[in-house]
Amino acid sequence: MPRLRLLPIIFALSSLSLAPVSTATDDIQTIKMTPKQSEEDVSHDYLVQLVARSTQLAEEHFGPSKIEFMPIMLSQDRVLQLLGIGGVLDIVSSAPTAKREASFLSVKVPIFMGLLGYRMMIISPEKVATFEGITTEEQLKNLVACQGTAWPDADILEDSGYKVLRVDKFEQMFEKLHDGGCDYFPRGITEGYGELEYYNENNPDKPLAKFDSILIHYQVPLLFYTSHSNYELAAKMQYGLEKMVENGELEALLKNHPVTQSAFPLSKWESSTIYSVPNRRLPKSVPTFKKELWLELNSQP
Repeated sequence: MPRLRLLPIIFALSSLSLAPVSTATDDIQTIKMTPKQSEEDVSHDYLVQLVARSTQLAEEHFGPSKIEFMPIMLSQDRVLQLLGIGGVLDIVSSAPTAKREASFLSVKVPIFMGLLGYRMMIISPEKVATFEGITTEEQLKNLVACQGTAWPDADILEDSGYKVLRVDKFEQMFEKLHDGGCDYFPRGITEGYGELEYYNENNPDKPLAKFDSILIHYQVPLLFYTSHSNYELAAKMQYGLEKMVENGELEALLKNHPVTQSAFPLSKWESSTIYSVPNRRLPKSVPTFKKELWLELNSQP
């Protein structure tokens, strides 16, 4: 999208400071984040807690921070463009691509310690029997997965022969499950159960179902990104998140947060069938060699 088309959005957010990292006082750094993608985006609270705690741990070396939110939510493409322009947004979470690694500064600690790459499926109740009858990966590939238009996941799945329907808005994916546009919505085991619970509580007349006897796995971490001019914020987040890994707080947050706790204990997945999908697009800059940053499930053949 041309930058000129973003000008109205920038002007609409003009109440926010136009410094790369604004300060409410000379001492407190304001970190501007995106709001929820939709009411179903229950993982947002986890991300906010992670930013708050990691920056708190870094206060001694980088000073205190506070978090503010953009007043409106935009598509991921527009959010990343705003991050690149600078001034109205300081940090976003996104799956890494070569382009994003070149365009922005990433904080090289996987937000969900790699568990985001293990995908359960949200489906319509009418499709439960279909999914329970799956015995081969080819059968799953013949069904249609809902994915975001700009999500790297869509490319990863298509590279391996999966059928994908790309959808612009997060909340639309749940509707596509009902109208038959998609057969399933793959979600990380750290996010899908919370999203499904929230959706069903608020849509009792048209509930959706889970299917997790089969998981899809591809290595796609979620990372925090900021602009190149925000190098101090990137360093602050890197320091704080590494501390959370070192002292066990990151794994503890995963185990205890209402959204992510359903993934634990990890031993519960030992009887699940896991179809591994290669991620040929994973940038080499992602620290896959740092084993302390990643959690893994035991796969069944």
